[in-house]
Amino acid sequence: MILRNPQMIWLLLLLPTFALLWRWRGVRVSLSALLLRLGAVAALVLALADPSLGAEPPPVGPLVILVDQSDSLSVAGRAALLAEAERLASEASPHARLLTFGANVVADDPAQAPDPAGSDVAAALRAARALLPGGGRVVLLSDGVQTTGDALAEARLAAEAGISIDVGTADVATLPDAAITSVTAPRLLRAGEEFPITIGVRYDPGSGGLAGDLSARLRLWNGAELLGDQQISLSPGDDSFTFRHVAGDPGVLQLRAELTVPTGDTFVANNGGGATAIVVPPPNILLVTGRPGDGVDLAAALNRQGVQTSQIDAVRLPSRLSELSPYDGMVLIDVPAASLSLDQMAGVREFVRSEGRGLVATGGRNSFTLGSYKGTPLEDVLPVTMEPPPRPQRTNIALLLIVDRSASMTAALGVSKLDMAKEAAQLATDSLQADDRIGILGFDTGTLWVVPFQQIGAGLSVAQIQEQIANLPSGGGTDIERALDTGLPALAQQPSEVRHAVLLTDGRSYSNNFGSYQQLVETARAQQITLSTIAIGADSDTALLDQLAQWGGGRYYYAGRPEDIPRLTLLESEIARADPVVEEPLRASLAEVHPIMRDFAPADLPELGGYVAVTERDSADVVLRSPEGDPLLAAWQYGLGRAVAWLPGVSAPWASQWPAWDGYDRFWAQLVRYTLPDQDSGPLQVRLVQQPGGARLMVDAIQAGGNPLNLATVNARITLPDGTARGFDVRQTAPGRYTQDLSLPASGPYVISVVLQQNGQRQQRDVGYVQPVPAEYLPSADDGRPQGAALLRAIADATGGSALDQIAVSADAPAEDAPAAPATDLWPWLIGLALGLWVLEVAVRRGLFIR
Repeated sequence: MILRNPQMIWLLLLLPTFALLWRWRGVRVSLSALLLRLGAVAALVLALADPSLGAEPPPVGPLVILVDQSDSLSVAGRAALLAEAERLASEASPHARLLTFGANVVADDPAQAPDPAGSDVAAALRAARALLPGGGRVVLLSDGVQTTGDALAEARLAAEAGISIDVGTADVATLPDAAITSVTAPRLLRAGEEFPITIGVRYDPGSGGLAGDLSARLRLWNGAELLGDQQISLSPGDDSFTFRHVAGDPGVLQLRAELTVPTGDTFVANNGGGATAIVVPPPNILLVTGRPGDGVDLAAALNRQGVQTSQIDAVRLPSRLSELSPYDGMVLIDVPAASLSLDQMAGVREFVRSEGRGLVATGGRNSFTLGSYKGTPLEDVLPVTMEPPPRPQRTNIALLLIVDRSASMTAALGVSKLDMAKEAAQLATDSLQADDRIGILGFDTGTLWVVPFQQIGAGLSVAQIQEQIANLPSGGGTDIERALDTGLPALAQQPSEVRHAVLLTDGRSYSNNFGSYQQLVETARAQQITLSTIAIGADSDTALLDQLAQWGGGRYYYAGRPEDIPRLTLLESEIARADPVVEEPLRASLAEVHPIMRDFAPADLPELGGYVAVTERDSADVVLRSPEGDPLLAAWQYGLGRAVAWLPGVSAPWASQWPAWDGYDRFWAQLVRYTLPDQDSGPLQVRLVQQPGGARLMVDAIQAGGNPLNLATVNARITLPDGTARGFDVRQTAPGRYTQDLSLPASGPYVISVVLQQNGQRQQRDVGYVQPVPAEYLPSADDGRPQGAALLRAIADATGGSALDQIAVSADAPAEDAPAAPATDLWPWLIGLALGLWVLEVAVRRGLFIR
């Protein structure tokens, strides 16, 4: 016999107390009547103990059954899980609670179905844990797909609460489906900018799907305007398709992709996707050129890409920020620092740092290290320093100074130009090292070797060399051609790895035969000799000297004052000693993925002929590198703006193949646009934050002084994906902040226009927002967490439950193999016995049995 409520037996101890009580009250009761009365009470107590005879099923503890009814399961799968849940609940009744779930949880209400557009397994487990405060058992019937929450974390909390979780799933075929997984486009565009829209598509043929590829139609819309229409073929797995479009008038693009599949598609809800892009007016870029005509190719390329340009010579560059304010960005095209004043360079720096504008500095023979940027505000603003990159060993150089000693070099008021040239030559010797070589050639109508070529420290000492330089006499006229014809061949015979010549003159040569000059210099170039020129004063032949530097692969300088000669000459000697130029055919390699290289692979880029070797800063992004590992393209954030360094240049000599490349226009447009300020900033900030069923619109209004703008009237208008629109008010909820919760039932792109008005002033901001497709209809995100059967197994393992096919068929099944006989309840018999004894007691007490 088994007592279901054995605690009731303790009441039998009260029977003697009842007997004494009856005696104490003076009630005259015979012994037989007393025994009958006590027997009736004892029978009632035993009935309350709920005794039974035969086998008794093991006790059933608290049980919660969770059944998944989300759309990631087929109709048959949902029905199978629900039927199994109801069977388990009926067998365990009244100890079981049945909860269905999808995006929400529904308890014990068959008439109410959960939202099928989601799978919040974590919320279901949390609800079960709340129903089992003292521990118990949970049966989770699901496909293991979760779209929100962390089910495994909830399972661990359940285990701590003494709850075990058994898991099961329906054995049904997976469903064929094609889905748009993403639509991506640049967030900010300039009017006239060409840009890509990339649409990600995934096709899962399922276990019962069609064999082979799936034909489909993919269309792209901007509002009601059809931008593209493609017939596509989908293979199982992920694929992407790209449309290109040119941004039109300023505003917000409402991009919507639609996938049409004739067969083999289960969910239509995931056949759409959207993106938004803000279009702002075209940028205005200032092209600053070191030489007239340098920016022609670049200006044409940018104009074809919808970028407005203005060109100016470096010497005319404004230094005041107020004069630079009309420009969104600036490109320095092979500009030497010598062409700019300190105020102009400081203006460029503040243009980026304080005003948040963009800067691109391009390479060439007159920029970066070759342009004397070291120690200037130009170096401050750039993502590279002018230090040459480390090399296995330093190269030695041979430096030739060709110094004009004509009479005009001494005919100056105050400071003699010849004296300054001598000082320059002496400084040059100080900059060289022991294994370098130097030669100094003086010339007028003839030539004079002041210092024949020799190695520093071998033969004459540096002091002796400088003494000979100081004794350089003046002469008569000027014959530059003869000087070059004498000096360059001598330089070619030097064994040094770097051979460089510097020509200093203040006059015009007797010979103006440009052909002869060109032949001389190009012959020297073929012998790896470079030539720079310094024009001293306004009487010098600047055109010839400029051309000589171009032919010679060097730099041209203009020294307006004699005092400039030593500085420029020393600069040239330091440049030659640093050897910052790499001149050889090369191809760039990608160092890191970057927006500048969007849609470009390194193999797409034409060959380069050289670059200026510099060192990147620690915080710079190096986008492209040379085969030696030197930066070719580097970018960084400087203050409020961005700066980019492109070391090869925009065209000849090191990028001569680039202007003919079909990607030249787009490459430069992307590079320049990357540096431009974000037009989405301003005193009226608008953003939307996703929340269940929609989004929260938040508007922040700031006054000019930075204080919040309060008590303004804020209205908004929202355009839905289908093109319909409605207006609403936005209320203030905090200082300077105005908010409104929006219900967005349809997935896709929305456009919200916000207008703020106060005291007759009006501000407007248009923004875009994309309401995503419910995650239930999209492929599971690979976030490192288990999904599907793996998640179910992990939940069972974490709580000591049974997994999948290990679940018992019945919630109340006995442990024995053979069926047990049903138990017989005794409490009805005991109630009857108590009634019978009570009747006998009454009869005995009234003497009905006495004769």
